[in-house]
Amino acid sequence: MTAASRPAGPHWWSSPFRLLQTNLREQDATLDAARAVDELISLGYDTWLCNAGGIVYFYPVHEPYQRTARTLAERPSGDLVGDVVEAAHERDVRVLSRFDFSRLPSDIVADHPEWAFVDRDGEWYTEDGLTAICPRSDYHEVLVPQILDDFVRRYPVDGVFFNWLQFTEVAYSGAYKGVCRCDRCRAAFQQAHPGHAHPRGVGEEGYDLWLPVAFARLTELAERYSEVVNAVRPGTPLMLADVRMDIAFLETNSSLGHGDKWWPHTPSELASVNRISDPAVPALVHSSVNMGLPYRQIAEEPAQFRRYMAQALSRGALPSSVAIGVADAERFPCLRAGAELFGFLRLHHDLYAGFEPAARVALVRPRGGTALSELQSRDDFSEYRGLYTALQEAHIAFDVIGLQYQEQLVRRDVLGRYRVVVVPGTAGMDAPLRHALDDFVRTGGALLLTGDAFDDQEPGTAATAVLDAAPAVRRTARLSGVARLGGRYVGPADGSTAEPLHPVVGHFSLAEWRAESIPGRLVLSTQTPFGPPEITGGNAPADDAPALVRARFGAGRVVQFPWSVGTTSHESGLSALDRVVSDEVASLLGDDTVVTANLPASVELTLGRAEGGWVIHLINHTSGRGDRVREPLPVHGQLVLGPRLRGARSARALVADRVLPIAEGMRIDVDLNGVLEVIRID
Repeated sequence: MTAASRPAGPHWWSSPFRLLQTNLREQDATLDAARAVDELISLGYDTWLCNAGGIVYFYPVHEPYQRTARTLAERPSGDLVGDVVEAAHERDVRVLSRFDFSRLPSDIVADHPEWAFVDRDGEWYTEDGLTAICPRSDYHEVLVPQILDDFVRRYPVDGVFFNWLQFTEVAYSGAYKGVCRCDRCRAAFQQAHPGHAHPRGVGEEGYDLWLPVAFARLTELAERYSEVVNAVRPGTPLMLADVRMDIAFLETNSSLGHGDKWWPHTPSELASVNRISDPAVPALVHSSVNMGLPYRQIAEEPAQFRRYMAQALSRGALPSSVAIGVADAERFPCLRAGAELFGFLRLHHDLYAGFEPAARVALVRPRGGTALSELQSRDDFSEYRGLYTALQEAHIAFDVIGLQYQEQLVRRDVLGRYRVVVVPGTAGMDAPLRHALDDFVRTGGALLLTGDAFDDQEPGTAATAVLDAAPAVRRTARLSGVARLGGRYVGPADGSTAEPLHPVVGHFSLAEWRAESIPGRLVLSTQTPFGPPEITGGNAPADDAPALVRARFGAGRVVQFPWSVGTTSHESGLSALDRVVSDEVASLLGDDTVVTANLPASVELTLGRAEGGWVIHLINHTSGRGDRVREPLPVHGQLVLGPRLRGARSARALVADRVLPIAEGMRIDVDLNGVLEVIRID
């Protein structure tokens, strides 16, 4: 049965699919649709996300606000969308259609000035001959639903994707345009927050109030567009970046010139955040085959492209790709490089259809997901990233739970699936999640807190279990910044040289601790001068400044690092400090450990369940640099099965396709010759 004749079901996208997006240029309107489908299939894909309309249209249109691609008339049929749908459905390839209603040619907007996005300076946001459109305009309110209704009546597409359905605060060039200040946006903000001045952009008073007002409008539009599409074609999914609908769209890739800012674990963490918060919504880790916006014609490193895909699979998400123009494997060799992993996904379709993350440790991630949401939230990720690295390099399997989905986490009792929750400060955490953490610990869970985790907490909560209950003496001092902390260290409480001293970057909180709290072996030292070297040294332990405190809370345990240990680890890169954190997590995990590993720190381990067994993904990050990995080096090591796997009967390496003996001591020898190996244990 072809996609064209398949009954209109609501959930085809709940089964693993392999999507390729072609961002077509106007000159591509003459492409050979049948040949493009052949190429797509040869590269391992079964779903094509292809342009339809918005800025320019790739099918016949006639309204004055719709402009067709300049080469569409050269096409014999005059209709690229129709030819694509027909050619794809003949080969059982699904088609999702791409619309971008964020901009229009400026001469069209000149006839409808009320549609324009008005930037922070009161000017139209115009770039490259296009003017941005406000999502509150009649273009979005009235005309877009008409365009969509007409489109889905004409074409039997399998889904619809919206690009840039957002208030476009940031231009393609990277210039910050700010909050829309058109009359409708001002009125909507005043209705929501009477008397507040309309903000101009990030960091201004009122901006945090404007964000939920803007998000509510985008959600309203997305839901209305879905109603329009599904009224004609029931069971048609919608997908966009900033509002999660039927499919979570997670665009993640590095770019030229941003190596110092790019975080190599973004694909993995975004996949985990979305997979954990709402497992019924498939998550696409969508990666470019090029080098980012300014260099769209430059191919991505093939090994880097495979790493994106491996990270998605390891967290139970789906890898997908986007290319500028037609999918040309000669022009973008990383497309061919990824075909092997798409073949692996196709071969193990049933495993990934039933895959569920199964780590017993959760790490809380600050708000933010896309580059825009990180700009909007302005959260500091350093503390979180230091803890992520400490756990990853110690091969402690963990899931990532995101603060942007707190409501879902609480509603679905997500915390109950874990033994240990690691919290890098409680900034941005709403009251329901804080209460859920209290219940989690009270009923036997373990909570590890770092940074500012108790700064804004009320007494009697898990986060303050280590503190004296009297608010007046909860915190007697706070040391912040490199300058104030320079010359101080965290080290053994007895002043011995039994282990290294650790620097403190960021802040250290001094507090009045409960008598029942148990200080750990590490304390802050007294301060000595930076130099000259003849007068440095000493660093006597400060008895009132423990760097690690443990306490009971109900049936559970709380561990507090009252300093920015994650930031210090992230900034310094000292592995000894990573071990301080990972050893504490391993101790809290105890008999709930499923698997550990004797492997290089550059190998990432994730844990899941599928088909009645355990599934361990190993990702090889060796070789190259953080933002652009090279072909990975061969790795040999061992998996060590923990108490929860003592009854394991057999193991198999799915990529290498061979049985792995379980040796004495519940050890399994593993070889990692490429970017990915997947171990199935029954």
